[in-house]
Amino acid sequence: MFQEIQEIFLWLLGAEKQIAELSIIQMITRTIIVYGIALGMIRLGKRRFLGGYTAFDILMGFVIGSIMSRTITGRENLLSASIVILTLMAIHYVISYITYYYDKDKHLVKNEARQLVKEGELDEKAMEISKLGECDLLQAMRQKGSVESIDKVESAYLERDGSITIIPKKAEPKVLEVEVSEGVQTVKIVVS
Repeated sequence: MFQEIQEIFLWLLGAEKQIAELSIIQMITRTIIVYGIALGMIRLGKRRFLGGYTAFDILMGFVIGSIMSRTITGRENLLSASIVILTLMAIHYVISYITYYYDKDKHLVKNEARQLVKEGELDEKAMEISKLGECDLLQAMRQKGSVESIDKVESAYLERDGSITIIPKKAEPKVLEVEVSEGVQTVKIVVS
């Protein structure tokens, strides 16, 4: 009985066949198993895994995606692919741990935020180092800061993950004078 179940399971996986020999049922079975394993590994990797926070996170996503696709199509053994993915996740965890607890090693994996605008003045050197054009910065200002000119920006940063953060300048309060007739004094209203 156990032997028959094992044979059915091995047939469903297409364990002994080459890619050209896999049936649709075998590919579907591999897809379900690989998806389940990948989902479990992502859950083990915590919320940061494949979150796109750093270049290392993105690299992990590409590598693991490639390994998973090879496993589904039968080019890679399911067990060996699982071991490789677990090893990569362990490396990811160790590097995340090191960069969290040891500030001096953060630069090895993570970039630092770079200030592009300070008090309404564009930092041309930071823009050049970032390979970021002024048009890109203006687009980010309109999308994220609702600001249309650089002089209205308190500061702008190119963040570690490649996004741009815009901090608009605080608007000066406006004073409105309202004159009321028939002996009433002038009323000033401050709008900020």
